[in-house]
Amino acid sequence: MKKPQELPNSVNNLRAIWDSKKVEMQFTQVEAAKELGWSQGAISHYLNNITSLGPSAIIKFANFLGVDPLDIDPEIREFLPNTRTRVIRYDCDNLSRTIDTKLYNRNPKSSFWVKTHPRAFKYLKGSVAKMVLTLNTDWHTNVCPAKDYPDAGAFLIQLKGEKRAFVYLKDDLPPANKIAKKFAVLHTEIS
Repeated sequence: MKKPQELPNSVNNLRAIWDSKKVEMQFTQVEAAKELGWSQGAISHYLNNITSLGPSAIIKFANFLGVDPLDIDPEIREFLPNTRTRVIRYDCDNLSRTIDTKLYNRNPKSSFWVKTHPRAFKYLKGSVAKMVLTLNTDWHTNVCPAKDYPDAGAFLIQLKGEKRAFVYLKDDLPPANKIAKKFAVLHTEIS
């Protein structure tokens, strides 16, 4: 058997989580194998790096252990459901050199898109608001229920008695007793 420091990080992470959850959840490898639909030997092979941990195995282990797959392997992000990969080509501090890094956007399953007109941004302050209002085009805004992302920087708010909704920055929200619907803004794109 390989020593922990010789194993890939994902296997070390899985082993640590497995050992912790085995005590907490009180299961054996045989019981886990039955629930996962694998043999006990297959689990042993994953835990000892005899069989490589692929994305589907990581997700299956994570679901069984009740943890985020990223806790097992932070590199799995691009294989997760609801994950969108975007290439970041440049850093605005130096446009003469490409950086070509990846950004992984993992939105809650509860997220959805709302068509937002420039007037929906009228409560934003500063240069961002001016830019949005001068670009006379519709936008699409990805939102989710505020409870799913309470620390968002902006929210799409419908006030009581109103049909329209407006985007507010977190620090400029109307009083809670005047809000009918509140959605966290995940990101906005020009149509």
